[in-house]
Amino acid sequence: MKKITLTLILFLMLTNCGYKALYSNKNLNLNIIKIEKIKKNKLNLTIEKRLNNFSNKQALNKISLKIDAEKEIKVVSKNMQGNPSRYQMIIKLNIDVIDDQNKKINKNITQDFSYNTNSNRFTLSQYEIEIEEVLINKIIDELIKDLSKL
Repeated sequence: MKKITLTLILFLMLTNCGYKALYSNKNLNLNIIKIEKIKKNKLNLTIEKRLNNFSNKQALNKISLKIDAEKEIKVVSKNMQGNPSRYQMIIKLNIDVIDDQNKKINKNITQDFSYNTNSNRFTLSQYEIEIEEVLINKIIDELIKDLSKL
């Protein structure tokens, strides 16, 4: 009986803790009308999809975005044979924000990550895809924080 009571109390406390998503589209007073991509690449398409998820159609603050993202992978260090041993992935986002009063704001966001090479090329490419996702998420988080201040 004590276990059931304790489980019930614990369940009620955890379900009523008041958690809510910080940047859900319901909390964001931002309506993204149009997103224009400078280059048609996979990175820009991914960023566009993620930004559309944060658009609140009932918001009064209407903006248009012009995005240009690029990814660069640099060799940071090489081993004694001259083969790359460490890489750095850099994702840069240049974004122009145009609000409903035609006020234009330019913002540059850069995220980078260094990682070691792997002799298995497939594993390395899968790891690079995961790194790219993490860096895009960081960029989107920073951008949403800035856009929510408008």
